[in-house]
Amino acid sequence: MITLRPNEKIYLIKRRHWLILMRSLLPEFLIFLATIILMITLIFIPLPSWPNWLTNFIPSILELEIRYLSLFLLSLFLLVIWTISFLIVTNYYLDCWIVTNERTIHTELRGLFSRIFSSINHDKIQDITIEIQGFFPAILRFGDLYIQTAGEFREFVFRQIPQPHKTRVIIFKAQKEFLKRMKKDGVL
Repeated sequence: MITLRPNEKIYLIKRRHWLILMRSLLPEFLIFLATIILMITLIFIPLPSWPNWLTNFIPSILELEIRYLSLFLLSLFLLVIWTISFLIVTNYYLDCWIVTNERTIHTELRGLFSRIFSSINHDKIQDITIEIQGFFPAILRFGDLYIQTAGEFREFVFRQIPQPHKTRVIIFKAQKEFLKRMKKDGVL
């Protein structure tokens, strides 16, 4: 949980572009769809019985129907796909960058129960670089924003965020206001 300082105001909260989330969920969606189609097919097509060698080895297996066993196993597989999708969405939502009037904060989910918080004061920002690579990022206006700092972290990276140019303008505006306030308070 992020605790703001007294008189600190949030200007902007950024997450990765929604297309990045959709691209991450596409394989799970296709596997989910294929599994559902397979399950519907298993309901309506006739299935062979158990092989003779298996029924001779395990006679009690005749009590289980292949159809129900297959549907049960595919349902378990769907549960795994659902869990993976949940983790992808959780990771997307909890990875964010917050620009306030005093600092820029980065939160990143490293594991389900492991998060990293880092922040830089606006007086430490030296330069901001934007990198947009590829056809879709150029058309949809998303890319990476790199903040060069004078502090412990040499580079602060906003990955695959929408409208990085507007974000840079907001950060520079917040930095200018922060430096003006620090000069007024006699800190600089």
